[in-house]
Amino acid sequence: MRHRLVRACALLAVGIAVACLPSHLSARTPGAVSAIIEFLDVGQGDSILIRSPEGKTALIDAGPSNGVVQSLKAKGLTSIDFVALTHHHSDHYGGMRQVIEHFKPKYFLATNSTHTTSMYLKVLQQVKDQNVQLIRPTQKPRHVELGSVLLTIFPQPPMNADEENDNSIGIRVSYGSVSVILTGDSEESERAWWTEHHPELLRDATILKLAHHGSRNGTDAAWIDLIRPELTVASLATGNSYGHPHSETVSLLKKKRIPLLQTNKEGSIRINTDGEHWSVAREQLAKGKTGAETKHTSSRRY
Repeated sequence: MRHRLVRACALLAVGIAVACLPSHLSARTPGAVSAIIEFLDVGQGDSILIRSPEGKTALIDAGPSNGVVQSLKAKGLTSIDFVALTHHHSDHYGGMRQVIEHFKPKYFLATNSTHTTSMYLKVLQQVKDQNVQLIRPTQKPRHVELGSVLLTIFPQPPMNADEENDNSIGIRVSYGSVSVILTGDSEESERAWWTEHHPELLRDATILKLAHHGSRNGTDAAWIDLIRPELTVASLATGNSYGHPHSETVSLLKKKRIPLLQTNKEGSIRINTDGEHWSVAREQLAKGKTGAETKHTSSRRY
């Protein structure tokens, strides 16, 4: 089902519009030019670059170090419209100060979590110093129009003072019938809250970024059965001290016959989509070559 976006509570009007809207998931009609969702190889951390056909850009997390800046510059980026920090752990915001300094985003999305460090406070100071507009998740789904790509920001569950991973921001990226679920490092309790209160935001997505780098506490059978992804992606480093991806997660995906791609094996993983078909381009940095694209037609219809 396709709906035009109702611009209630609009906050932004510069090619990205943020609104307080009902929880439908459709974007505008896709064009012939592809949208790109790229899981950057940043080591043991997360950073996801989203580019719309109209040239609008978003960055979800910024990896553990400022190395992400060089990766973005190598892709020809000189500015970023919208950045989000899923939660307050340094493997997700290590490069964020440099991203804000070099790419001067217009908007910065972060949670109200009280978990903080001196490094995170410097990120917030950078946001303030450069007059970047700070926005937050709310108790209702919020929508960001990134050109014709739609970002649906999940409602924020009650804050967890004991586990920062469960304060992660959830986002569904939609372009036509192709969608990607990003939920930071969310663990059991946060995912259960979303499943109970907002299953419509999760149901039948094309691609799932595994929460918490493929950890056993970031994925379970009920989560997979609700989302029904055609592909999963994990962002992590080879030989990491956490043992990611955990064997339980890998075994579950094999049992469900769902492919898993890992940045530590493939390098950056780029999803190209025209809103109906999607393909995967594997960077394969370790082998020094680019792998061939594998094309798919999405089975999802909204």
